[in-house]
Amino acid sequence: MNKPNVENRWWVETNVKRPKQAKSELEMPVLPVAMSFYAVGKDYDQDRAKDDLTDNNLRIAREANPPPGDWAYVPMTEEHCPPRMLKRVKEEFRIPREARGIVLDHGRLMRLLICGPQLEDWMIDVTLSDEPSVDVYVWSVMQRERLFGRAEDALKQARRWAINLLQFPPPRDEPFRGALL
Repeated sequence: MNKPNVENRWWVETNVKRPKQAKSELEMPVLPVAMSFYAVGKDYDQDRAKDDLTDNNLRIAREANPPPGDWAYVPMTEEHCPPRMLKRVKEEFRIPREARGIVLDHGRLMRLLICGPQLEDWMIDVTLSDEPSVDVYVWSVMQRERLFGRAEDALKQARRWAINLLQFPPPRDEPFRGALL
């Protein structure tokens, strides 16, 4: 089975295509609902979206500013996850004392941002949903993405990666090869 990565995701456009000759707007049918969806995706820049996501996670981490070895809680919607779920996730993922954690409560799903002592060094983004996933960013560049069948497995793997990144911090001036991920 192929491991998930940017190249085999149907929703990530990886090659640049030449634009076809567009029909004139007068020839285009008028479909108000469909055209509103088209307008949202028009001129969509995949690389910019990826950068914005990384920048947004870092901005959230800076604002939450959790202390080393502890969690900060950030509700993202008016709906919240049950408190017992939050407690279970924190117990399942025991945060290393040098790392920092942010719980992003999206109501129906929960995300964890696990950061190094310096928030900019590395970040692990754990999404706990029907298809749990773990993304690892080093110096704001995605190094690893993995899907899991169970949230428990995603949390265990994310903790292993966090410990490895704490024990062997990636140097800023050398290209990071992801050998420990």
